[in-house]
Amino acid sequence: QVGSFAAASDADNRKAKLALLGFEAMVRAVQVPEKGTVHRVIVGPFATPAEMEEAKAELTANNFASSLLSKQAMANGQ
Repeated sequence: QVGSFAAASDADNRKAKLALLGFEAMVRAVQVPEKGTVHRVIVGPFATPAEMEEAKAELTANNFASSLLSKQAMANGQ
């Protein structure tokens, strides 16, 4: 996850900035208790842990904070 936004337009802007760096991202709207709908910007999935670490390092080098989400958490809308 490379961002979580209340407004879909903010998530779309983050997705566009990532595309300029060569990352393919998606926006997923999820319901979060006591927060309502949030729009998560997701990069991945990655085939290997090494591939994921490489992407995370590039994101960090470009001033993007990121969090690791498991496939199970994404499937459960967490």
